[in-house]
Amino acid sequence: MSIVNIVDDVNPSQGMLQDLFQRNSTEKLTLIFTSRENLDENPILRDELFQRYSVPEYIWTKVCKRLQGYFGSEDIFSSDDTTIESHVTWFHFEIKYPFPPPKKKEGAEDVPPDPPPQDGKNPAGYAWYKIAIITIWTAPDQHTIIFIDARNSPAHSIRNELKLNCENVKNEVALGNPYWAHQFLVGPILACYDQAVWNLRDLVKALEQGRRDGKHAVTNAIDSNDSDMEASRNTFNSLHEILRHALHKTEILGVAIQTLDSICSRKRIFDSERYSNEAAVNIEAPESVAVAKRCAEKMGVYLDFQLSIVRSLEARARANEARIRSEITLAFSIVAQLDSQVQAKIGEAARNDSNTMVKIAAVTMLFLPPSFVSAVFSTSFFSFSPEPDDKVSKDFWIFWAISIPLTIIVFGSLYPGGRGLSFRRRVASAAHHKPSVSARTILPMESLGMKSARDIV
Repeated sequence: MSIVNIVDDVNPSQGMLQDLFQRNSTEKLTLIFTSRENLDENPILRDELFQRYSVPEYIWTKVCKRLQGYFGSEDIFSSDDTTIESHVTWFHFEIKYPFPPPKKKEGAEDVPPDPPPQDGKNPAGYAWYKIAIITIWTAPDQHTIIFIDARNSPAHSIRNELKLNCENVKNEVALGNPYWAHQFLVGPILACYDQAVWNLRDLVKALEQGRRDGKHAVTNAIDSNDSDMEASRNTFNSLHEILRHALHKTEILGVAIQTLDSICSRKRIFDSERYSNEAAVNIEAPESVAVAKRCAEKMGVYLDFQLSIVRSLEARARANEARIRSEITLAFSIVAQLDSQVQAKIGEAARNDSNTMVKIAAVTMLFLPPSFVSAVFSTSFFSFSPEPDDKVSKDFWIFWAISIPLTIIVFGSLYPGGRGLSFRRRVASAAHHKPSVSARTILPMESLGMKSARDIV
């Protein structure tokens, strides 16, 4: 099997594609590997490539470049519009690849993933990979595959697997189906999706394991020192960063399901039109038609199997999203619980301060009435002639006779637990809480000695 294989078109000036365009390719399989950067830097080469293989220019617009997946196809008919000369398909996959956390050594602590940089530039911990594939089938069994990816893409394994599958073609009858190459193209791409999903699962598991081992930064922030608060902030940033990865993963897998489902649907339509009874009559060898139909059915079954794999990966991605949401909810609950404990301690300290102030107020009230009485008696309204010698005045009892009852009255009306304060509390409580209105019992009018309306009538 002869294959034209352009592995890395890193130097378009070598003219490898131009040589391919200038000659009529007779190989049954032609593989063209290039990068998005090369096609962007060489628009003339890109236009020539698309025109040669009837690829629509719209797939290189900004709209399609921003999409996370799509699929399209077109039949190229003969000049009399009676037979299909070629069938072109183009599809695109996009993968968000979160890097796994560092592996845990024996006896080492769980290390949460690094938070994103504060400036928002050069985000660490993940990368986006875009893969675009164009297939051209020319009747009866000639295939051309254009593989477009980024220069830093991990799709080199896909390239190698595609080369190996094409070099080991055993059933040449299958080459008569335009979707022969898709079964080999989709499988390695699904392996990249699988690795990305499980890398995200490893990030979630690292956080869960750290929480179970008591090494969660949020739970250690109760001391509220600078290092613990910074670790807690980084943990929350990591939680939301992983949730963002999970949301993107669910989204791109949903788009991948739609893309692969479109491939399967379009293949069924093509097979039904080609292998219908009306079309089979025009073919001289019915046995070869039956063999080709069985090969097409086998391809369809395998593509359906790959579609089920993507759906299973989407279920795993949704589970990862639910797990990280649960971790975020738990983290916020832990913070709320710690905050409640701190508030309780603050309230206890406030109560202790209040008791101290009450004691100070009690001592103040103990000396305030006598001081007031002394101040009143020292005014010019009262005249007490002092004794010539240093003796206590015989009227000193008047001071105690007024001060002691006045002190008792003040304590009785203001000291906590006294009747005066209790009365004010009852008044304030009655002002803020209205008494509940009990349900009234409605008595019949006859029991009140009154006639009902029907008796009057």
